[in-house]
Amino acid sequence: MTPTATRAAACVAALLTAASLAACSSDSDTDSDTDQVSVLLDWNPNPDHLAIYTADQIGAYENHGVDPEFIIPGTTADAAKQVSLGQADLAISYETDTILAAAQGLDVVNVGALIPTALNSLIAKKSSGITSAKDLEGKTVAGSGVPSQEPSMRYIAEQAGIDPESITMPNVQQNLNQALLSDQVDAIFGAYPNIEGVELAEQTDIITLSAQELGLPESAELVIIANPTRLAEDAAYADRVRAFLAGTAEGQDAALADTQVAVDALTPVTKGSYDPDLLVKMVDATITILQKGGVNATGDGEAFGVQDAADWAEYAGWMRDNGLLEGADNEDIDGASATTNDYLPE
Repeated sequence: MTPTATRAAACVAALLTAASLAACSSDSDTDSDTDQVSVLLDWNPNPDHLAIYTADQIGAYENHGVDPEFIIPGTTADAAKQVSLGQADLAISYETDTILAAAQGLDVVNVGALIPTALNSLIAKKSSGITSAKDLEGKTVAGSGVPSQEPSMRYIAEQAGIDPESITMPNVQQNLNQALLSDQVDAIFGAYPNIEGVELAEQTDIITLSAQELGLPESAELVIIANPTRLAEDAAYADRVRAFLAGTAEGQDAALADTQVAVDALTPVTKGSYDPDLLVKMVDATITILQKGGVNATGDGEAFGVQDAADWAEYAGWMRDNGLLEGADNEDIDGASATTNDYLPE
């Protein structure tokens, strides 16, 4: 997730939980072999995690025989490394990062999409006059320093028929909202409509352009990654992964059926990060996104987590064409090899 000021609390939480990561489940721990599952988050708890926290709240994980420990990472780069090394059973990551990690030789595979559609968006004040990608020529668009943002913005400009060099893109790190509200920039890129978009809409009139509206290829924003070698060689680990995914699917179903259940589940774990009234709006916005599903789904209705391997292959090709795999050990990686639906509930 692109960090913002509201997520800065994760840095403090990461210090408190760093020690627990070393003690989280591994194949040598007696209890964890049967029911403990360590899950490294992508950032601090937020509405994008509503399925997992709702599952925990309603007892879905316990019903499937697993007891997940949710861990806040020191950095967002921890996920693939920790899973590859077997220091975390599962992690929440991104389709882009998962393909890149696999191309770099890390032992990871997507086992289910948590947010099956792209959230990264461009947000501007309505007074800016920006209504499409063509309007970005000559503008200043702030990013948060994520490596994929500049190549993505270059692609957006080229698709819109404008000069990429005309766009200035300062790195404001966690201060996306502040940069826009203070008129330091014309727009921000990498914000989430269900989080930053909700916060900003409370303070000014905004326009939000989705990844698709900007001409970017569709991808899953958040995915759950596991270690494919452990899945193949450790039946107990594979069973825990299946159980976790089954519980998460039930959590999402419960949240979709009753928004208040998700709000109740997220309220204690997000205390101090989000205004309670805004949290309700963020959950509503997230559920709307989940109800729409994602382009990468295989067409099996609203089945939780399902992804199309062919779409992952196509997205990896886009990454390669735009320099996002440059320097990786396996630049020619088949994106289809980085995802599987085999462990999802039937």
